[in-house]
Amino acid sequence: MDSLLKDFLNIFVPLFIIVDPIGCIPLFLGLTEGLPERKRRLLALKASLVAAAVLSAFSLLGDRILLYFDISVASFRVAGGLILLLIALQMIQAQPRATKSLPEEEEESRLKEDIAVVPLGVPILAGPGAITTVLVLTGGVPQWDLRLKVVLAALLVAGLTFLIFAHAARLARLLGQTGTNLFVRLTGLILAVISVEYMARGLAELFPGWLG
Repeated sequence: MDSLLKDFLNIFVPLFIIVDPIGCIPLFLGLTEGLPERKRRLLALKASLVAAAVLSAFSLLGDRILLYFDISVASFRVAGGLILLLIALQMIQAQPRATKSLPEEEEESRLKEDIAVVPLGVPILAGPGAITTVLVLTGGVPQWDLRLKVVLAALLVAGLTFLIFAHAARLARLLGQTGTNLFVRLTGLILAVISVEYMARGLAELFPGWLG
């Protein structure tokens, strides 16, 4: 039981950190400014479901994607770990992430009636970083129990994201900008450590002689 919980947490923690629903609170409030509370919660639910669907799809089809492009799992771990490390460094500095969305995309989204799919669902929640994390976690391994754990982790992250977005205004007042930045920095530090582990594992598989 302890082993199963540990395995699940090893999947859930990096995925929750990279989706970063708490860090996305200001962006969510900005995109839904002026909307009634019921409409805001509906958008939060739809965006969370879209993100869960996208991440689940990549967790189930990740090996085929890597096979189609003839990419080895080890190479993807190194490249994916590097991408996540760059994102982690931005989080540590409390900077907006370039992989989330562009200002032009955010401005265009404000003109749309339904922003749940784009940009909230993709790429703000299920962005390149989250998709990379899912692909690295599944690692092209044809083990359905592992993929099921990733899907369950994605669903749990989506559920927590909905709860956080549904109470975004209250959380923003409670945490303040300083509290939000502190949380983002701390989780960024954890993500940096995880990304280095991904790269080290990939390098060990590519160059087994390096680590003895």
